Amino acid sequence: MDDSQLTWYMQEISMHAYGSDIAMKCIDNLLTDPEMIQSRLVWFHLSSFLSHVGMISKLVSPISKDAIAKARGSALKAALSVSTTSEVLPRSARDNTEHFDERIDNWVSANAGNIMEIVLPDRNGYNFMRGDEKRVRRVLLKQEYVFISENRDGSKFEVELR
Repeated sequence: MDDSQLTWYMQEISMHAYGSDIAMKCIDNLLTDPEMIQSRLVWFHLSSFLSHVGMISKLVSPISKDAIAKARGSALKAALSVSTTSEVLPRSARDNTEHFDERIDNWVSANAGNIMEIVLPDRNGYNFMRGDEKRVRRVLLKQEYVFISENRDGSKFEVELR
């Protein structure tokens, strides 16, 4: 892969980094507005943020064992000085976003009745509200900037957004 080809990938990463930054700024604004903090716009922008970050993850840390994909991942990690512990690399956030339909299927098949979708001030509020019987669609802990949802198997999914 030559520098010109590497630039194609870098331009794509740059676009998604910009998109994730815009989405995060929109979330920040919504979280400071008492009339909008519980609006669907929070989840719209959070989904956008996670999708953009997921695309960066796909480019930098491909799942494919294809030679070109492996070379791309190695070249991008080197060019961007991405460490092996980078928050961009875990697939859990992108998997949660891309396969959200499966979460809904789980709730339908379990005839779930209490599903949380709320912005809460902090983890204490989450622990109080969750109890033992509530499923978690989307929860955002404002103080910690933590997004909580469920994995495919119903276990808790949690990611720090900053």
